[in-house]
Amino acid sequence: MQPYDVIVVGGGILGWSAAHHLQRLGAQNVLVIDASAPSIATTGAGAGFVGAWAAGFGPAGWGVNELALEEYSLAFYRALGKRADIHLRENGNLFLARTKAGYDAYIAPMLTHALTPIDIQTFDPRDIAELSDGAIAMNEVYGATFHPRGIQIHTTPAVIALADEVCANGGSAVYGERIEALVIDHNRVSGVVSHNGNAYHAPKVVLACGAWSNEILGTVGVTLPIFRVVATRVIGNASGVPASLPTIMIPEQGAWIREHLGGLMWGTGDGYKAVHDLPFDLPIGTRPYYPELVTSLTDAVQESFQKLFPQADLAVREWTQGVPVYTVDRTFIAGPVPQVDGLYALTGDNEAGVTHGPALGRLIAEHVMGVPISDVNPTVFAVDRFAITYADEAAVQKAMPPRR
Repeated sequence: MQPYDVIVVGGGILGWSAAHHLQRLGAQNVLVIDASAPSIATTGAGAGFVGAWAAGFGPAGWGVNELALEEYSLAFYRALGKRADIHLRENGNLFLARTKAGYDAYIAPMLTHALTPIDIQTFDPRDIAELSDGAIAMNEVYGATFHPRGIQIHTTPAVIALADEVCANGGSAVYGERIEALVIDHNRVSGVVSHNGNAYHAPKVVLACGAWSNEILGTVGVTLPIFRVVATRVIGNASGVPASLPTIMIPEQGAWIREHLGGLMWGTGDGYKAVHDLPFDLPIGTRPYYPELVTSLTDAVQESFQKLFPQADLAVREWTQGVPVYTVDRTFIAGPVPQVDGLYALTGDNEAGVTHGPALGRLIAEHVMGVPISDVNPTVFAVDRFAITYADEAAVQKAMPPRR
């Protein structure tokens, strides 16, 4: 098969963002290889809300570098939304407390955070009810802060729009090929090999395959300190929830809620399970199917959410699951793999891949093309920043610091 300038393995938001930015920086012949099709796996299961999480809501270690990624991605999606229908809504992000204790612990610190946006707003229960067009019960909330620049998108059309643009600009795509090995010549990558035995050749390869990154890197003796989880989101029946509803984050319940097709879409940590604890093998390039997590999610919070949204129908209409990837230090991996020239890793979304995907795609493209890095300190996201190794994913999970 013909040689390419760059091969990108993975057709989610990270992979297609990388391909898009590689073209922007002058790569002429980019190939994206995916085990299924654009946005079929974890990206397609994403909730599609984007915000400035580093401004007081993200993990404790997030700061100016993560915020720079977020600001770039917000602008990127707004621009993409003018070129394609990605269901862009500029509804903002509401950080909600249901109790005074929740407000004091999670919401109030956002007001004095060093990176707090200048346009942040504070809401009392009456303001919250008005903002939600009466969908939220006043007696179920204590207070909130509001980031008006947060947005919502639909992840699948967003990724398809990027894929279409890349291919229209001379890029190529191969679907249904599961990459299983790297082709290495004297410690330099020269291509990849699929499960069908097909070889694709390029002097530079970007691994943007999320949950399956270590399976490929392991063929060259590299293991990243990541662990994978199955994450569940459910969608209730259409019940007149306003399309203008902001994305709602409820940190005291570890929850998020947003409108979707007239109903509510929501998730909490009660719908999560570490992959290393699963009773089955994780399918490559598809979404997992683990209904037990839907039951645990609804059992834990459905009654509570029904009180918050008394007029909504929270009976589960549909549900889906993805496999986000966490890193041991809770931030992203984007850079060259030191052990193999020409090989780059882009993974560790830390359940914020949709928000950071465009900016991380730009960052990895700048590494690949050898141009100055924009806006961030690349060592923060370097592949070789980790001081120790871990026996397995369970050990990585145990070593992770608390979120706050």
